[in-house]
Amino acid sequence: EPMVVAPLHGFDPTNPPLFDRTLIQSGLSLNWTLFDFGGRTARVRVQRALAGAADAALAGAELQLIARVVTGYLRVLTARDLVAAQDQRLAALAAAAARTRQLIAEGKAARVDGLRVDAEARRAEADRIGSAAQLDVAEHQLAQLTQLPYQAVHGASLVHLRLADPTYATDTSAAVRAALVARARQASAELHEAEQRARAADATLGVARAAWFPELRVAGAYIDRGRWTGDFAAEWQVGVALSYPLFTGGGRQSAVRRAAADGRAAAEQLRAVGLNVEQGVDQALAGLRQAHARVAALQSAVEQSAEVARIEQLSLEVGSGTQTDYLAAEANLLSARAGLIEARHSEIGARVELARIIGELSRDWLARIVEPVP
Repeated sequence: EPMVVAPLHGFDPTNPPLFDRTLIQSGLSLNWTLFDFGGRTARVRVQRALAGAADAALAGAELQLIARVVTGYLRVLTARDLVAAQDQRLAALAAAAARTRQLIAEGKAARVDGLRVDAEARRAEADRIGSAAQLDVAEHQLAQLTQLPYQAVHGASLVHLRLADPTYATDTSAAVRAALVARARQASAELHEAEQRARAADATLGVARAAWFPELRVAGAYIDRGRWTGDFAAEWQVGVALSYPLFTGGGRQSAVRRAAADGRAAAEQLRAVGLNVEQGVDQALAGLRQAHARVAALQSAVEQSAEVARIEQLSLEVGSGTQTDYLAAEANLLSARAGLIEARHSEIGARVELARIIGELSRDWLARIVEPVP
């Protein structure tokens, strides 16, 4: 049936309205909230805080990736050095086995001496196989972290490193600890992320509270109506509206309570992250100082163990020593070397972890804080 082309705003018998079966209408509308008691501002604050939290999370992930790469590098160095130390022990045991076989052939040693050396060599070979497997795993992990082919990492000659500045390892004053905690609270990516999320939770509470107040809106529209053959008539519409839901079934009150609970949870999470940051500083400092002290002690232990092994070998060759003492000296030397290797790399790892917590970890920082071992 034919319909009125345009709305009737009056009736003029001399100018009857148009009717048609095909109607065409186009329009453009604009709505704007003039005032909503801070709801829109609170929503903007929420999004800005969440954006800041995302940026902080990204920065923290980048620092963690750098720390993981350094840790992976140190693991490869540790495993390679341990394998090299075990190769030295195997070489020493092979020489001892050859010497024992010669003594047995000459009738100067018992068969049990040869069995003892062979058993120690087999045990050393088993330890070496385990260390080689750990080295393979460490090299694969480093290749994954650096996105390099495994063969490139496996065949690379890695540079041995040591700390160039052991300041925090030797200075145990309370002022140093307090300064590091203050720096960590200012620069920690985890703490900054938690702060931004707490701000977002506070702003969300503002959004929920704004729902208790009305909204003042202004609206405008441009509408053009006509029919297929033309006769278009355009009109403007402008209005002001006050919007307020009279009944929401408790939705507004529940939203406020939930937002308040989320705010309290975010505040407690922020406090927990602050405590974790402080504990992380303490643990990193303790690990750094412990590793530094172990390096100093184990360097002396390696030198003394090497001298003991040399003396026991000479004593065994001249017939005044026992094979048991020599094998024990070689085992002690390997243990001291392995401990020294681990302590050196643990010292670097603890310093890197401390740098990550206080927010100073970067490639430039790594270039300054470590140096090649001559």
